[in-house]
Amino acid sequence: MARWKRILLVFGAIFAVVFGYRFFAVYEFRAGECKAAQPRVFASTYPKRLVVMSWNIQGHASLLRGEHIAKVAETIAQIKPDIVGINEAHRGTWQSRFDDHVEELRRRTGLNAAFGESYDLLGGEFGNAVLTRGRIVKADVHRLPGTGEPRTVMETIIDIDGGRVEFFVTHLTAWEKLNRATRRVQLACLANHVRASAHPFILTGDLNAPPDAPELVEFRGDTVLQMPAGLTPTHRVMNLQLDYVFADRGWTVASARVLDIGPSDHRPVVVELVHQ
Repeated sequence: MARWKRILLVFGAIFAVVFGYRFFAVYEFRAGECKAAQPRVFASTYPKRLVVMSWNIQGHASLLRGEHIAKVAETIAQIKPDIVGINEAHRGTWQSRFDDHVEELRRRTGLNAAFGESYDLLGGEFGNAVLTRGRIVKADVHRLPGTGEPRTVMETIIDIDGGRVEFFVTHLTAWEKLNRATRRVQLACLANHVRASAHPFILTGDLNAPPDAPELVEFRGDTVLQMPAGLTPTHRVMNLQLDYVFADRGWTVASARVLDIGPSDHRPVVVELVHQ
């Protein structure tokens, strides 16, 4: 019994250190503000067809599973998407064994890549990323309002197949019902960002709320955006759809699927968009 008590004390101490670090060094206790750009003149630069993937890759799982990112890359290569929005990417953190997830994914898939930091983590970085076979012209990171773990939206401009698109990837605050008010503010900020797009736009990400959550219903009522209907749950444990692909209404949704593949606790969402 004494041995088990020592083991529990060790694990309790580790948990206290990790939680304490996140609480005092990572979390922010200010609401912040939304700094979206002013609406720009819209240029209809649609490529004819895009296959888009949204995937929370559960990057911290690479701490215990050394092959985790390799399997993520294998899954992406299997689907052959044109653009991928990635959540929970690590660069040089202890949870990634100090590896660079984005660079490894770029190398293994042969796609171009960009990373958007949401916050520092013990000398490393944590955030969102974009992979694409197109050319990344520009990449910006915009902070989202809300207290707690810092959240951002990454905006990239991508030239692909003779067209140009603005691609947004985000990861909203967690703890579904407890942080509903914060997510509502973050979603309003996201709506402002996409409204300012100068090119056809797509928004992907883990929004940490199901489609029928009040804040998502309000966000989906925005006539600027469309969301494929009828998708199955994306989170394997919670059995809820938390991951999304939104697009402006100049696109037609040719197909939309949630794929039960890959090593993450989230299933990837794959959507085919076409423009006539």
